[in-house]
Amino acid sequence: MQTKRIKKLITQQQQHIISSTRAEELSHIIITMRSLRRLTNLSASSSLTTPTSFYKSCSWNNTNAGGVTLLSSSRLMTTTSSPPPSPKGFYELRRYKIPPAKRAEYIKLCEESSQLRKKLTQNGFCGFYVPEVGSELNTVTHVYHYEDYDHRDKVRSDMRKNEEWQNFLRKSLGMVEEQTSEVYIEAAVATKSAGLHVNSFKEKASKDEDSNASPSIFEIRTYTLQLGYNPIPKMQNLYAEGLPSKIASDTEKLSELVWIGYADVGDLNKFVEIWKYPSYQSHIKVREAARTADAWRETIGKIAPMVTHFNTTLCSAAPFSPVK
Repeated sequence: MQTKRIKKLITQQQQHIISSTRAEELSHIIITMRSLRRLTNLSASSSLTTPTSFYKSCSWNNTNAGGVTLLSSSRLMTTTSSPPPSPKGFYELRRYKIPPAKRAEYIKLCEESSQLRKKLTQNGFCGFYVPEVGSELNTVTHVYHYEDYDHRDKVRSDMRKNEEWQNFLRKSLGMVEEQTSEVYIEAAVATKSAGLHVNSFKEKASKDEDSNASPSIFEIRTYTLQLGYNPIPKMQNLYAEGLPSKIASDTEKLSELVWIGYADVGDLNKFVEIWKYPSYQSHIKVREAARTADAWRETIGKIAPMVTHFNTTLCSAAPFSPVK
């Protein structure tokens, strides 16, 4: 019984090692095959083998626990890449469902109040996107950035006190059938791999760089992942591995990564990308080019088993959207 218990423990530890992608997520202690063989007389050909590359690349220190020799790896915390910069603040994605007959009128009201919206959100208003293909066509998406929840509370309080904004709400809320709100944290590991710095989405919106830009097409890609603590960190790391090759495959420079984030409040285990293109057809060209990128294809192969649902929506940016 003791031997079976130890075998089971070893197997569980190995499965955890193999399935984890970040060293800091591993246990600091693993049981080695030398200890197991001493206790169970397993042959060297046993299927319970410690991953060789992992074992040989570590420097080990012996400890003892309950009669079983354990080896702690100093490599687990010392040779991992430095942590990515922590995202400052969060993004709120608000989606409003508008009746088809009222959509144009609602967007016009939003345009009339767009400068006030920017002012009251202290330039945290980042984007306003209207779906054209691939989703509920009458659900518009607003994107906002906040430094923290206290900042959000302050903005919402200022809106309630502003009579001009309240007048906009009195005119517009009757056109809204449903409202949803989700909070996202920027996936800094992934955006950094693409050459973006943290909160570049918010900074671009604040600088109003797109004020005179021609309207572009935006693709919102949403992945729903398996439940658990590991899928989101694993998704970020896999993206960081493959994303540079996808971007490099776009030799015509038709695409621009705007932002990547993962859900923190709302429907969890969601991973969202926003891409910008000059036209609808250009997004097809970029997709076809990405299929020639070997590293990106490998990344997709690793990601696919974790994904339970995937949606891609092509949107137009409203004329008053800060990032358009």
